[in-house]
Amino acid sequence: ISTLHAKSISISTDDNFWYPFTFEKDGLSKGLHIDIVKYALVSIGYEVNLSPRPWKRCLSEAERGETDAIISASYKPERAKFMYYPSDAAKTKISKWRITQVEYVIVGYIKDSYEYKGDINTLPNPVRAPSGYSVIDDLKKAGIKVDSAKEDLQNLKKLLRSKKGVVVTLPEIIQVLKNSDPEFSDKFKVHSVPFKSKSYFLSFSQKGKTSSEERQKIWEAIRIVRESNEVMSKLIRKYQ
Repeated sequence: ISTLHAKSISISTDDNFWYPFTFEKDGLSKGLHIDIVKYALVSIGYEVNLSPRPWKRCLSEAERGETDAIISASYKPERAKFMYYPSDAAKTKISKWRITQVEYVIVGYIKDSYEYKGDINTLPNPVRAPSGYSVIDDLKKAGIKVDSAKEDLQNLKKLLRSKKGVVVTLPEIIQVLKNSDPEFSDKFKVHSVPFKSKSYFLSFSQKGKTSSEERQKIWEAIRIVRESNEVMSKLIRKYQ
């Protein structure tokens, strides 16, 4: 599609290594969520300007109206004060207009005998999670003290050093580290019971330049991409 007369949209993206969904490489926004949103936006005539940022900066830019949207945010009432989400975001666990559904797991040291069976109050200390992410709020609501670092990689290195506690992260991140770095090979135990499953969205700044009609059109375009087996198989292939 020609971008000569395309309407532009600015999007801030999380630069943390949140593989395969969002990450930064060579100063560029990368990941499956990025690819899905770009494909959807270009298909309906948008020119997309992406900027990788630390997650907290993504949120602050959206709050101030310095970006039109963020890839990608789960729903939180606090965020909904300054960002627009699809109409079903607060009402259902699996939104019709999500980018994808993301599953979090509990990861421990391989020789630790602890088994997570769904009760987060049994989690051994320290419990680690990346700072600024919504899973921290889920843990704190249960009265659990969280040791947070900027990135999953930092939390996992802490786990290896101490051989104690757990990390709340994504199974895809563990798989990539196992395959790419001998330091992490056969060091982690991914517990079979998931911690949480969440819908993640292209959320829009309430001070951005998109109209309600545009936002719904974009969310619908994302749904169409996500539900296309042909398109998704192409987008996913490079992350497998």
